[in-house]
Amino acid sequence: MQSPITRAVVLIGGLGTRLRPLTYQRPKALLPLLNRPLIAYEIELFARHGVTDLVMAVAYGAEAIRAELGDGARWGVRLHYVEEKQRLDTAGAIRNAAHLLEGPFFACNGDLVYDVDLGVMARAHLDAGALVTFCLRAVEDISAYGLIQCDEAGRVTAFKEKVAFDETGRNTVNSGFYAMAPEVLEAIPEHEAYSNETQLFPCLLEAGRPLYGWVAPPDVYWSDVGRMETYLQTHSALLGGAVSWVTPGINSAVEAGVSIFEPVDIAVDVEIEPGCRIGPGVALGPGCRIGVGSVIENSILWPAVTVGAGVHISNAVLASGVRVPDHSRINDEVLVPENG
Repeated sequence: MQSPITRAVVLIGGLGTRLRPLTYQRPKALLPLLNRPLIAYEIELFARHGVTDLVMAVAYGAEAIRAELGDGARWGVRLHYVEEKQRLDTAGAIRNAAHLLEGPFFACNGDLVYDVDLGVMARAHLDAGALVTFCLRAVEDISAYGLIQCDEAGRVTAFKEKVAFDETGRNTVNSGFYAMAPEVLEAIPEHEAYSNETQLFPCLLEAGRPLYGWVAPPDVYWSDVGRMETYLQTHSALLGGAVSWVTPGINSAVEAGVSIFEPVDIAVDVEIEPGCRIGPGVALGPGCRIGVGSVIENSILWPAVTVGAGVHISNAVLASGVRVPDHSRINDEVLVPENG
């Protein structure tokens, strides 16, 4: 369903500390997932639902993000950029974009991959007259998430951080995606660090403001790509078809004598020498060179990785510029070049 809300602010200014050393080379928003930047999945989801004005709240890696994403024309959207001059936290970053926001808007963390029907969520937000609508998801283990409890009408009654048990039995947690009325901006102090989770939302609840939860259908894919473990899990899920509009492919010629075990995603300008076995669960970035007789499985190779002959790589991430010597074995590792 097309969304009646057509603007969004996307928070992509974080340092990505839990994904180091990869984020020393690229900001988290630009980490490759099936040979497209992580943030491209959110941009495309917005575009598919008619959300065409996106404010990218940037800080760390701002120049690289602007250079990679441009004006958004390739997705059919308009990208606007607002840069933090000091750390503003989540709510502060939204307030910093206020001059580019008109009417109701979406706000979200920029490290998500999901397939929510934004039109349905937006309509629920508007129909409820909500100040903030939280996109919630039901999970079995709530202990690692922020629990949000709602009454029978969907109105938020409590926020609880990383508790082990939900007495309501609903187990609905914060997904990091919100629909907001423009009045919410008035509740955020200007030019200072202010948190959605620990300051803004609890204060709005205490003041009795209308906060609502909207629970995504249970079959909707959702992933927070904030840690190395979830980066690899999301890579595997996307290769396996978790998001219907994401299709892996083989975009380089594969010579005779090379064995491909799908699912794989192979970019343009990849050279694979005879005797190699690639896959399953592999993404090879543009400009990768794979030496004769090498085996790669369940791994992500960023652009311009060079792999020697007779190498075995499994459950690994290799950043751009890595050169793997002949006959190496790389298992459960994350490699970046020595110069970063």
